[in-house]
Amino acid sequence: MIKSLKCDFHKTLISAGFLAAILVTFLLCFTEDVYVDTSDMRKFSALEALFKFDRSFMESKSSFCSLSVFKSSLSGYSTMFLPILASFPFVFSQSAERNSGNIRFSIFRAKRLKYYFSKFLCGVTSGGICVLLGVALFGIFSFFAFPRLECYSPYELEFLAPDGIFAEIAKKLLSAFIYGCVSTVPAFFLGSFCRNRYIILCVPFLSRFMQDTAIKKIIVNTHDENIYQTVFPFQCYAPSQIPYLEVGSMLYSTIAVTAIFAALMLCGYIIIMERRTDKGD
Repeated sequence: MIKSLKCDFHKTLISAGFLAAILVTFLLCFTEDVYVDTSDMRKFSALEALFKFDRSFMESKSSFCSLSVFKSSLSGYSTMFLPILASFPFVFSQSAERNSGNIRFSIFRAKRLKYYFSKFLCGVTSGGICVLLGVALFGIFSFFAFPRLECYSPYELEFLAPDGIFAEIAKKLLSAFIYGCVSTVPAFFLGSFCRNRYIILCVPFLSRFMQDTAIKKIIVNTHDENIYQTVFPFQCYAPSQIPYLEVGSMLYSTIAVTAIFAALMLCGYIIIMERRTDKGD
């Protein structure tokens, strides 16, 4: 299994899909809101801020701190498109393998369960890595493009990084990795019976949009804290909040829902592949 996993990682991490996912994730981070003008409640994205405000103004507002801008990533439009972006490496790699007609041979050589588990681990991990690298690149850019930490008072820095600067960076990168991993799981399941890469990429996006809309309506219409805590683990972005949640029932329930979801998708993939006579070719 280790040998199969190494081979899958090698093919996936050098694919065009992996590089495209990193680049698009990096670019989408610029669409996140980093500043709100209280006079008219207008929101400014990171890209708008670079062209709209001068350096002196940005140094007077902690919202433009490089750490604050970095933490804003994966909080808006980018989260909507992650089911597509994080699945790029797996979908492109799987498409190339199917076009080669070697799936049946690969399963025979690596044994069925080893093949399925190596594909799952490679798919979800590569999705997490590409999102993590895209966010990391945005963080590096923010460090040079926006005012640094020393431009602000210790009180503002304590508010921005209550657990320390490196802890905040680590939590953000871990959040990006987890969210990327979970976002790849639906596409992995669809790959067991669907050959159309566009359907594999778009169906999880549409499903996540409908799920997010339904849960938001439940929260808005109820205004009940108990209801919110119950449905929170089922929200699309909940896995990304795992590094930020305090130890307690909400953290445990979020981890449990995420793990069960991934396990069900893996079991579904194995069952469908086992029942296919062509083994996916």
